[in-house]
Amino acid sequence: MIMELLYGLLMVKKRFTKKKVTFSKDSHTLPYDKYRVEWVDCVSDSGWAEHKEFTNMKLAHPVNEGWLFSKDKHSIKLFAAYIEEDGSYTYGDRTNIPTSWIVKMTKI
Repeated sequence: MIMELLYGLLMVKKRFTKKKVTFSKDSHTLPYDKYRVEWVDCVSDSGWAEHKEFTNMKLAHPVNEGWLFSKDKHSIKLFAAYIEEDGSYTYGDRTNIPTSWIVKMTKI
């Protein structure tokens, strides 16, 4: 029984160590530009706070990096993950940020 388990583990290890994975920047070109977006977000808390703690409450300053899906006068939409199948895209890790909250956008 132990020998069968060891043999099985050895076969699994062989199967995964034989495969060579390579990455190429030029292997696929997305029809979207990539951006780094610095923005301001609200912070809320439903708990109780003393005067000093409430006075020291600050806004959040998140940074998102992703591909720009769309932009208009109201908001920008970014995605950071995607699946491409047969020329169609499925988008993941999506963010919709109000334009008035954006501090800086840098194309990367």
